[in-house]
Amino acid sequence: MYLDLLLFISTAVHYSLLRLTAKLFHRQASWWRLLTGAALGAPAVLLLALPGARGLVVAAIIAAPLVMLIAAFWPLRLPELLYYWGAFFLAAFAVAGAAAALLNSPPLRHYFATSGGVLLLLGVCCGVECLCTLLRPLSEEKKWQKLWRGELEIAWRGKEKVVPAFVDTGNRLRDPFSGLPVIVVDYRSLEEILPPAIYRHLADERLEPWGALEKLTDPALARCFTVIPCRGVGREREILLGLKPDCVILYEGGRSFRLGSRVYLGLSRRGFGPTAEYRALLPPGLLRAG
Repeated sequence: MYLDLLLFISTAVHYSLLRLTAKLFHRQASWWRLLTGAALGAPAVLLLALPGARGLVVAAIIAAPLVMLIAAFWPLRLPELLYYWGAFFLAAFAVAGAAAALLNSPPLRHYFATSGGVLLLLGVCCGVECLCTLLRPLSEEKKWQKLWRGELEIAWRGKEKVVPAFVDTGNRLRDPFSGLPVIVVDYRSLEEILPPAIYRHLADERLEPWGALEKLTDPALARCFTVIPCRGVGREREILLGLKPDCVILYEGGRSFRLGSRVYLGLSRRGFGPTAEYRALLPPGLLRAG
């Protein structure tokens, strides 16, 4: 096999594995970062051609995914990196298992030995990714909700509300003016706290979110709100109405994290789907900061 073709196949397969890893963790990453990570790991395949390089091959198998993951998803905390590293290998085993199953068929095994085998291998990668996309709403969402689930106690202007929350590793949203992290909250879960005029405005999806500020005649009340630009996975850019709470306490895994007023609440109109058991998405850094 020509060297350039070998590097192309390695890059393409690694790119697919990084995409699968991103899907497993609901992580948004640009195509060029994924491609950069895949290209950094591609040369490791050349070690297979070296005689007596078993030790180097094992080291490359361990280290190359770490390099690719850092390039594709940085910044990452050490626990996140280890989770992603394990998920990368799970994705690799899934692709390898699917390819091995296809090779049990004599016609496909013969086809794989030809130049068309490259297309077959890439087709396997695409098939595993499509299967992961189809099954994720049924299995993965429940699994991760139970693993990283908590509760938020939100206090604002003498009122309190407890909201089920989920720690989302892909949430890096910050208020553009203060730089404070943003907890994305379904506005419907805060009906008892929000001013009635604000709630009615958000309920009417024909109106822009920032138009709600025009309904606030009290300057002190208006200063509690802001606008936060954001973009979700697979969505166009949108504007969230932001609320500065008086105090937020996160309860997670038997521990409590007093976040105080060092956060913003991004009031989302879209919600999180009918199967979601949470009403808020937290940035993972809040656990560390709390």
